[in-house]
Amino acid sequence: MRPLLGATAAVALLLLAGCSSDDATDKPSAQESQAAAVAWSPCDALTAESVAKLVGEPLNEADGSADQPRCTFTPQRKGGAAYDLSYLWFDGGLDAALTAMGAAGDQLESVDVPGAEAARIVVDAQGDKGLLVTAFVQTKGLVQSVNAVQLAPYDEKAVVAGTKALLAELAAQAPASP
Repeated sequence: MRPLLGATAAVALLLLAGCSSDDATDKPSAQESQAAAVAWSPCDALTAESVAKLVGEPLNEADGSADQPRCTFTPQRKGGAAYDLSYLWFDGGLDAALTAMGAAGDQLESVDVPGAEAARIVVDAQGDKGLLVTAFVQTKGLVQSVNAVQLAPYDEKAVVAGTKALLAELAAQAPASP
């Protein structure tokens, strides 16, 4: 399934503005977020504890800084799954973006998520290497993503279920506008 990885990465790069940082300890204040022109992040409504309840394992939260915001949940135990969340205000909609991608967009399966206008997921189990899951959820022009990874040995059912639970939570917590 190697082409699927490329398609997953392409979808993520085209649709979503990923954020990263090496600083996992500082949560930006409202003033710092305004200075960085970050009015909202999926992490605003999530905590390590709330996400741990959704995915079924203890996690740490990394929000980055005002200059480099991120929304990542990493496992507290060795071998656990990690979840990275991102978003983009996109008026064209998830379906239109995926249709424009042709075959790459067709690899994502539609999933039902309460409160979502559209949701898609792709699962790439890499045997003895690991598991990659990418999912998207759209609500009112907001497209949010969840990228999950777990090295082998992995629990595909648990990671997929956790990813879907995160999609539902993201849809429920989504703001109406930027």
